[in-house]
Amino acid sequence: MASYVHTVFFAFRPDVDDAQVNAMIRDAVALTAIPSVRLLRCGRRDETVQRPVSDTSFDVGLLVCFDDRQGYDEYSVHPAHADFVARHKASWAGLR
Repeated sequence: MASYVHTVFFAFRPDVDDAQVNAMIRDAVALTAIPSVRLLRCGRRDETVQRPVSDTSFDVGLLVCFDDRQGYDEYSVHPAHADFVARHKASWAGLR
């Protein structure tokens, strides 16, 4: 069972279209090819959820699980992760 969790919340620039967002989600899912990744989920925020406790300041969420911190460290420097960031970072207005 994976015990180390990494989450990222992406906000896109206003000029980014649906095709670019969908491409990023597709590319994020492909990061499952990195050996240390145990589980990965990526998708759009449900804009219909407007509860007081709901954070609406992002467009796409990413959840990646690893066995431990070492697995995360391997992922963070993996060439596939670096390529993902390089391909998509220009479309982000911010991330957390």
